Amino acid sequence: MFRLKPNSSISRNKYHYRHSVLFINTGKRRLGSTMEIVKCQPILKLIFILLQCPFYMTADCSRKQYEVLPPGYNIFMQTGVEPFYPPRNATDRATCFKFCALKTFCHIWTFDNGNCHVFHSMKDKLRVEKLDIPSSTTYYETEQDDKWLKVYFVKRGSGFLVGDSFLGVGTYENWGPEKCTRILCPDLFRSNLIDSWNNLPIKEVKLIARKDNNTVVRIVFNGEGSTKENWFSMSRVLESSWTDFKKEPCNFFTINYVNIRNFYISSSHNGCQWDFGWLLVTKPPQFCPYEQNGLYPQIIYSANATYTRWTEAHELAEDFSIFISFK
Repeated sequence: MFRLKPNSSISRNKYHYRHSVLFINTGKRRLGSTMEIVKCQPILKLIFILLQCPFYMTADCSRKQYEVLPPGYNIFMQTGVEPFYPPRNATDRATCFKFCALKTFCHIWTFDNGNCHVFHSMKDKLRVEKLDIPSSTTYYETEQDDKWLKVYFVKRGSGFLVGDSFLGVGTYENWGPEKCTRILCPDLFRSNLIDSWNNLPIKEVKLIARKDNNTVVRIVFNGEGSTKENWFSMSRVLESSWTDFKKEPCNFFTINYVNIRNFYISSSHNGCQWDFGWLLVTKPPQFCPYEQNGLYPQIIYSANATYTRWTEAHELAEDFSIFISFK
């Protein structure tokens, strides 16, 4: 049962709609949610925020925030392909927003002339259209107050091939544990928007690696005019967590190094004892001792402010993510 209860503090003159309360009766427990819709001028950007948590345990809350895709850009299913979640009629965007927010792996939704299209980010085959359709608007989930849309995530030691899975070479059956082809596991996330990279108005790309829930690697790239294959390059680097980027020699900066290393940023590659670099994501076969730390992928990085000699000093990150932002 859904019941929307407006808050008396709504101020329409200032384009702010705050604190509508949605109660969801699941039959097992009562959940409380807070929905906030903000329209800001002069940016004219809509942001939808869902605060969803058990009514009696505020510490268990999760927050979902959506921003509008740049004007003229909309996302739909590819023609002739059945969506994972069937489209629904919706009288307004708030109804469509709620439908997506409560669905697993729904990070994108489109409100199109009274129709609500919510997309399963990993299973649905999507297409990007650039048309002037005033009745259609697409929204995407961001990281809290951030501008970034996550398109890829993998955990260390999960058994997935990082380069192949990011680029979409092969299928889930070729990328890693078979159980994750049937039941989506928490070790890998790949948005199908990666396959529409060339048609999206991408502004920047961000790569991060984390350890103990702290960001230990951060690189921001210029994504304008890029493809899913060529955004990862030294010439596109805008920001980095290392101080010597673009100062020291760099002989490899590639998503796939001769099919044995992924997201490889190397300063010198002269045999295991004389390998220097910034970042390396492993895949089998693993030739050097510093790569052989159990299951793949290993996310190896320099914890210094500069590149490191891999045999002498390196750290292992726990996960690896890629985000995009729009113009």
